[in-house]
Amino acid sequence: MEFRVLGTVQVLDGGQAVPVASRRQEQLLALLVCRAGRAVTTETLIDELWPERAGPATGKNLQVLVHRLRRTLGDPGRVVLDRSGYRLRAQVQEVDAWHFTDLAEHGQSALRRHDAAGAADLLGRALALWRGPAFSGLTEVGALADAAALLERQRRQALTARMDAEMALGRHAEIVPEAAALLAEDPLDEPVAARLMTALHHSGQRKEALEVYRRTRAVLVRELGVEPGPQLRGLEQAILRGDAEIGPPRRPAEAPGLLPPAVPDLTGREAELDRLSEILAGRRAGPPVPCVISGMPGVGKSALAVRAAHDHLASFPDGQLYINLRGAGARPVPPHDALARFLRALGVSGASIPESTDERAEVYRARLSGKRVLVVLDDAADEGQVEPLIPAGAGCAVLITSRAALTALPGAYRLALGVLGEDEAVRLLSTITGRPFADADADGADRLAALCGRLPLALRIAGARLAARPHWSIGRLVERLAIEHHRLDELTHGPLSVRASLALGYSGLDEPGRTLLRRLALLDTPVFACWSAAALLGVDVRAAGGILERLLDAQLVEYAGVDGIGEPRYRLHDLVRLHAKERLAADEPEGEGDAATIRLLGSYLALAEQAHRRQYGGDYTVLHGDAPRWDLDAATLDRLLADPAGWLRSERLGLLAAVDQAARLDLSETCWDLALTAVTLFEAQCHFEDWERTSETALAVAMHAGDVRGEAAMRHSLGSLDLFRQRYAAAKPHLDAAVDLFAAVGDRHGQALALRNAALIDRMSGAPDTALGRYRRALAMLREVGDRHAEAHVLGSIAQIHIDQGRTATAAPLLAQALAMYRELRDQRGAAQILNRTGAMHLGEGHAAAAEAAYREVTATARANGDLIGEAHGLLGSGEAKLMAGDLPAAGDLLDAALALATEVGEPYVTARARLAAGLLATERAEHERALGLLAAARAEFAALDMPVWRDRAGKALQALGERQADPH
Repeated sequence: MEFRVLGTVQVLDGGQAVPVASRRQEQLLALLVCRAGRAVTTETLIDELWPERAGPATGKNLQVLVHRLRRTLGDPGRVVLDRSGYRLRAQVQEVDAWHFTDLAEHGQSALRRHDAAGAADLLGRALALWRGPAFSGLTEVGALADAAALLERQRRQALTARMDAEMALGRHAEIVPEAAALLAEDPLDEPVAARLMTALHHSGQRKEALEVYRRTRAVLVRELGVEPGPQLRGLEQAILRGDAEIGPPRRPAEAPGLLPPAVPDLTGREAELDRLSEILAGRRAGPPVPCVISGMPGVGKSALAVRAAHDHLASFPDGQLYINLRGAGARPVPPHDALARFLRALGVSGASIPESTDERAEVYRARLSGKRVLVVLDDAADEGQVEPLIPAGAGCAVLITSRAALTALPGAYRLALGVLGEDEAVRLLSTITGRPFADADADGADRLAALCGRLPLALRIAGARLAARPHWSIGRLVERLAIEHHRLDELTHGPLSVRASLALGYSGLDEPGRTLLRRLALLDTPVFACWSAAALLGVDVRAAGGILERLLDAQLVEYAGVDGIGEPRYRLHDLVRLHAKERLAADEPEGEGDAATIRLLGSYLALAEQAHRRQYGGDYTVLHGDAPRWDLDAATLDRLLADPAGWLRSERLGLLAAVDQAARLDLSETCWDLALTAVTLFEAQCHFEDWERTSETALAVAMHAGDVRGEAAMRHSLGSLDLFRQRYAAAKPHLDAAVDLFAAVGDRHGQALALRNAALIDRMSGAPDTALGRYRRALAMLREVGDRHAEAHVLGSIAQIHIDQGRTATAAPLLAQALAMYRELRDQRGAAQILNRTGAMHLGEGHAAAAEAAYREVTATARANGDLIGEAHGLLGSGEAKLMAGDLPAAGDLLDAALALATEVGEPYVTARARLAAGLLATERAEHERALGLLAAARAEFAALDMPVWRDRAGKALQALGERQADPH
């Protein structure tokens, strides 16, 4: 399969075009391509695809969109979901943008090795992949516009590199048209002008080369108010002299050159270097626009800024100024002192340097007026520190690095650095160690990069340690780093230390900031919301938000986007988390950490409890204990739980972690209450593994604590899970035990809920009368305790037994009563389940049209709520109704869709039902072989599910098929 984005978006399968069904699918596919095989978070996809309408419903929309894109591609494995988000699974050669980047990088590497012929070939093949502007027609999506711009810059770089390769091979005349076209696109691009002048000169077109200089000079003077740089001026003089060899002159000796050495092996920052190059090369008239490079400690801000500065020495012939402002420490360099240093470098004697900061800034700006100087301000504390150091005249440029984004600096361009990608991190390790990491070491290198958190400083330390110890295998260092409480000890080498870098940021925080950073180490989730910080501190959400913002400014906390309900999310880098744990152990007063954890668990329990109440209309179908809650203010509660199901989806990982933390602290009631309340999420979203794991964890804690009610609740939960999985034999002992345990502690509500589910086993196992007896006992108890939601469910189940036995007149009023109750409770999902049973009743009566209407409503409601299992039920029922009505083509389409969806979400009961219905359809069409296969498969699946009633129905259909084949008339 091929994915093409260098032009209009196209998908080819075996060379044949695959129609992409919608523009939104094209946008989704393009966004996945942008990340080069890495995962894209759901929050990012929602923000980009629905920027004006992001909210609770868009999470469901994204799930549906991904499902449809998978169906378009014909291979669900192409778009995969992991803990980080969605990603496109493809080989480099299958995606033209990835293939272009790979070929271009190899071509430029060949050029640096002086392999001009190889470079020309590789770069030519890379450029041949382009069919037009990248992501053509889709760049209204912000991320795609950025990606298209980056690819366009890479295309220009590849094109100029190919020109260099062609000129090295003596093919000067061949590149003249391309160089002229590139210069026409950007007349201020001096390096391209130099290439065109060189090519024209070596092609014998001296006059034309000098004309290029004159035109370029005129544009520079008009647009920037500056003369051409030394390279172009030197080229002009060399051409006028008729020199055979031409090249840039040296920078004047008197120009200041304060830059520290560049990092020679800067890796994984190609896109950022390209952007900085564009900024430094694309200056316009007017004051310089500062570029702020921000990021967490150790991410490589200084290395990037210094490297970019060194790459553009020729563009700043009047010098480069550099100072480390030490903004992350306790004593930042005052602007007064920084200006004195710069003035001395610019030739101002000590006696002539003014006393006041304002006067020094005036002399500094006057000295730089009309000059082309690059100023690098490293590790800035805040805007006030850097503002006096920014030149005023055109021709200068300013690079600033800071842990903060300096958002109050007017007119600045901002470049936020994150950690390296997986491949870039391994590449940096390989470069530093000098080891190629063959296949045998590839997994070890990946693991080492992950343990370093892909943080450049940590990777440099790990690589330096391996380089210093050639007898160490990569596995040995991995083993040492894998011990979490020693990891920061291991990430020290000579003057380099991750702990020292993080400690500097920690020491610069105020006391509330240090307290929050320490306590964030108590979170077991990769991302968190502000309300979690409030619980950890024991303060209101507004106060916690202010403290959290200060950590964000210090780059000790990272912004992680918004969740499915629009709530901002944050994360700690792994190494920051380890440092926070160290500070928690060293600095936290005794008992405060445990108290903070209990508040956090109490806030999860309070929110989950409220989410269930708002979704179900009360404490229906759930049991609670007396564990302490920690309540948020009413306004925050209303904001978070405006979409209760959305909050539960967003906090899934947090709820799982909370159950585990409660278990570790032996908080039995908190543990089982959280696990049981979270079933609200697990049931609706089919998170069966989460359901099982949390219930088993809580069961073990309850049994250890002798908590009989907790044990009953978790056996009820595990039995209910087995029912959902259609594992009736496994469910029975759990539910029987739950009934007895609830009775022993006098919990009528719990006993009724367990009886209700035990009755389902009787019904599915072919014992309807026993089931009716249990349902009626449960119904009486539920009415006694006032659980109207469970009461409606039981009414529907009793009605189903009457439908199965042909007593539709008895079933109808029960269904009407249940539907009215669900609608009064505003439970759309429960109402859809009753409508599903209503459709079955109409089918039993032979009323196909009425059945189809009910099932259509089931399907629509399920889709609106992102309920894929409910949608599969609706499609199945509609297909059966169409089959009854004799509309065989429509029945076939609906049953195929139901079978595909049920298979995808792992719903074996609907899968078997869909096969049975499809087998009956094939029988009607006289497709005997297909009918035989479908019906036999359905019978086997019902048998595996221990559903004898449905197994026998499939068996009767097979028998009828055999009789029909024996007597076709």
